[in-house]
Amino acid sequence: MAFGAEMISQIVTEICSKELRYEDSILIGDNSTGKSELLRRLILELNETEEVYFVDAVNRNFCVKDISRTEKIPPYKESILKTRLDIEHFNLKDSFNCYGTNTERIEIIYTLFEKELQELFYELTGLKFERIPENDMGEVRFPEGEGVLSSGYQAIVRIILELLYFEKAGRKSSKAWIVIDELDEFLSPRYAGKIWGFLKEKFPHYYFVVTTHSSDLLVGADNANLIALLGDNFEVRDIGDYDSNSSVQMIFEHVFGFKQESKDDNFSKLQNLLGKKINGVWTEMDEKQLEQINQECLTASQALIYKQIVEW
Repeated sequence: MAFGAEMISQIVTEICSKELRYEDSILIGDNSTGKSELLRRLILELNETEEVYFVDAVNRNFCVKDISRTEKIPPYKESILKTRLDIEHFNLKDSFNCYGTNTERIEIIYTLFEKELQELFYELTGLKFERIPENDMGEVRFPEGEGVLSSGYQAIVRIILELLYFEKAGRKSSKAWIVIDELDEFLSPRYAGKIWGFLKEKFPHYYFVVTTHSSDLLVGADNANLIALLGDNFEVRDIGDYDSNSSVQMIFEHVFGFKQESKDDNFSKLQNLLGKKINGVWTEMDEKQLEQINQECLTASQALIYKQIVEW
């Protein structure tokens, strides 16, 4: 067995054994680290002995035009899980195969959970929306006017609706597993930073395992194992140690192999250089740093400071 496969098996075993410090885990890693295969293996392993529900990265759409009235909650079937793990669907096609016909859409159950979903949507976003009867554009009515649900709002609706469905129709044990690939998909930084705590508070009957590329999600999360995939190796850390963007950038540099400098970094550098110019301690090294910064795309305020340095 290749070392990469051994690494996947080890991570799966550690999560399934519940011997890590926390019961929930957040995974980060480059696209070439076997993250997708890890999730597949994890779900298959968990499903042998425990209840598990999987929301993959493509299950983030919610089309208001496709809402229809259903009289009762469709009983949970493993066809949902099996379809999403199928190689033709896994992170490729949206699916909600609750009747086993492979033609169902999540919108068919919306009216069954509308009240609960709207309450949760409001708690997270501060907004409520109403369907507009016979609106061919799929628009909804917000307090400030009419419009379509953005991709971010669709993603929030979809995740909440999926979990409400499994809570009512699927979960039978006191604690089940929820696996979500790319939890931050389509979410703005604001909601990426809030989504982890929101789901943990509103759905306490689950062990969560999610993947993400969002620094905002990591900063906003707590009480979870941070599992960093590093090519043919991995590290398990405490997400509580990463409560600022600067600390997250350090782990991102470690995992993804790059250093992401923010616009504030250039602003601080330029302010420092301006101080040196004013105080007459300008050096050749400072001149080179100024030239390097000028090669980047500067904001209006950064460009103003740059001009002050040059003209001083």
